[in-house]
Amino acid sequence: MSEAARYLRLNPRSVYLLAQRSAIPATRVTGKWLFPEHLLQEWLESSARGSPARAASAREPRGGGTLRIFLAGSDDPALDLLGEILAIQPGAPMLFAARVGSEAGLEAVAAGLADVASVHLVDGESGEYNGAALGPQLEARPSALVNLFHRDLGLVVPAGNPRGLSSVADLARAGIRFVNRQAGSGTRRFVDLALARAGVETARIPGYADAVSTHWAVALRVLRGEADAGVAARSVAQALGLGFVPLVTERFDMVIPKDTFFRPAAQAVVEAIRSAAFHEALARLGGYDARQSGRVLAEVS
Repeated sequence: MSEAARYLRLNPRSVYLLAQRSAIPATRVTGKWLFPEHLLQEWLESSARGSPARAASAREPRGGGTLRIFLAGSDDPALDLLGEILAIQPGAPMLFAARVGSEAGLEAVAAGLADVASVHLVDGESGEYNGAALGPQLEARPSALVNLFHRDLGLVVPAGNPRGLSSVADLARAGIRFVNRQAGSGTRRFVDLALARAGVETARIPGYADAVSTHWAVALRVLRGEADAGVAARSVAQALGLGFVPLVTERFDMVIPKDTFFRPAAQAVVEAIRSAAFHEALARLGGYDARQSGRVLAEVS
């Protein structure tokens, strides 16, 4: 159960409920639930296929049933908190997340393969997050931009910062092993822009091509001594007792197409983002600011 929960980015209780309702591929053998990985992957892919109309029909069953909403885009540990809050609310949708990076999330929403996208894309000239550059990607699906939170992003380093790192420019120092994020992610874009501003060529950084897809994966590489630094959210550094060198406080938003925004599943997600329970959970996790959480910041088309 716990392995399936990690694979699906859900809490174990949500996986158990889905298995009981035959909503995901699962078999019970001698009292234990078994979840074939290849069938889970096929199920995730089939949940995201089809036109926006077919997808909405599949996720909001007529005549009752469990609502579902499929999120694709940037990774953040707080998305797990959001899923947990929704899971305990009667009638709220199950939230399924594909951590594929901001750019791929936008592509999935534009193509009708996802209901919503999580994004944090910084503009290299203005420093603005999730601004006008999103428009051309969403011409076919005008959307609302809803703030999830602001978060601290920085260098995750071993406890005590033994190498004395203070900026991305230090990543080019001899002997520093870096772990990067995947191409297309908002964090990768931030790293590339910061290195360019510092005049550091990526070829000078050992480990630049070594990329992982989540903040937890970055922090675990550092914790295991496999890397000296990586860029990730403050929350994962605090959770694992690692050091953290702040670089930026960035805005992390959710893109919700207008044809999805007023559906019950999407409205339940927005209300969960606005809830005191979510804000309190963010405060406990650390490194987040909920001052705009749930606010519609702009229309994107």
